[in-house]
Amino acid sequence: MSDLTPAAITRTLSEISREIDELTDQLAELDEAAVRARQEYKVAYARAFLNADGSMDIRKYSAETSTSDALLVSELADQQHRAAVAQLKALRDRLEVGRSLGAIMRLEWGSAV
Repeated sequence: MSDLTPAAITRTLSEISREIDELTDQLAELDEAAVRARQEYKVAYARAFLNADGSMDIRKYSAETSTSDALLVSELADQQHRAAVAQLKALRDRLEVGRSLGAIMRLEWGSAV
């Protein structure tokens, strides 16, 4: 925040609050996508394992290789969810900094009068 006028601080805090709201909605969607991707991987792995021939190890490795793309999709969905959680935390931290700065500026403005 380089412009420390009351209007600029209010504008910045409002923008951060709007971003938090949007990211919270996006986070719910990412969470659902991660759950769905994980479930799709589990089902694909189980089917591949059950349809494979050979010893348990061969069936296991066969299932792992044939479902590696589904596992990657699941892992990437989890990563997107974690990244959004981190971004939300950063936005909340920025909001707290802005609130603190606003309180300090109010004290300064009050003492300048």
